[in-house]
Amino acid sequence: MALSDELRAARCRNLVDAAHALIRETGGTGFSMVQLAEKAGVSPATPYNLLGSKGEVLRRVIRDEFESFGKRLAAEPERAPLDHLLHAVDLVAIHYGAEPDFYRGLFNAVLGAQATPSRAMMQEEGVLLWGHLVREALASGELESLLAEDVLTGLVLRTIGSTVEAWLVEDWPHERFARELSMAVRLMLLGLVSKERFSAIRHEVQALA
Repeated sequence: MALSDELRAARCRNLVDAAHALIRETGGTGFSMVQLAEKAGVSPATPYNLLGSKGEVLRRVIRDEFESFGKRLAAEPERAPLDHLLHAVDLVAIHYGAEPDFYRGLFNAVLGAQATPSRAMMQEEGVLLWGHLVREALASGELESLLAEDVLTGLVLRTIGSTVEAWLVEDWPHERFARELSMAVRLMLLGLVSKERFSAIRHEVQALA
């Protein structure tokens, strides 16, 4: 008997949650599909029947994490576009800090040499999320249009990504990660902020240093 859409979605959700737990517990994505099935409490064939491959499991985990962060950001109080962008940066550290073992495991795997498809998907999801925030800040005039939207979005993503990588490699405590991430993006944007916002952002950088 074919599964209903609701039951299929629930079982896929169970598998993604199990993958999330395994990444958190093992510090990486080296688990097998058999281990995933065991963690989810289903037959060994179920992950293959529902999701097809380990790559699809990881893609679901990545998409799930971006959706979770997007919902968290959407629930925040309304802010001016530049403040919204900067608050999203600060929220990254809060979001990752809530489950450091999971995010360390996920990013250690995604940054690995064999993780090109997962890394590409993370980049695509990042461009969608952060591109919107950058676009709104540019449209408001709070950021000068010195750079094209896609170029600036790429700089924001690389600044966040390099700081996350330093957090992983150097095993920074959460407080340092949050401070370094907030400061790095503000410093990168300081040359583009409008005259009206420059002093305030400069003061924020000084307070973080």
